[in-house]
Amino acid sequence: MEDLPDGRVRILTQGTQIGRPAAELARQTPNPMPNGHQAWLDGLVRAAKTS
Repeated sequence: MEDLPDGRVRILTQGTQIGRPAAELARQTPNPMPNGHQAWLDGLVRAAKTS
């Protein structure tokens, strides 16, 4: 997490997709790994806006 001006933050996510379960997810279209990360970030934004 990186603090930015005006009370903003930047969050970097990184998925490795290592191991059999992750490899199986990576073969799916659409890939649920980046979609899951995006859903998590969307939830963070909603929580921040309501607090």
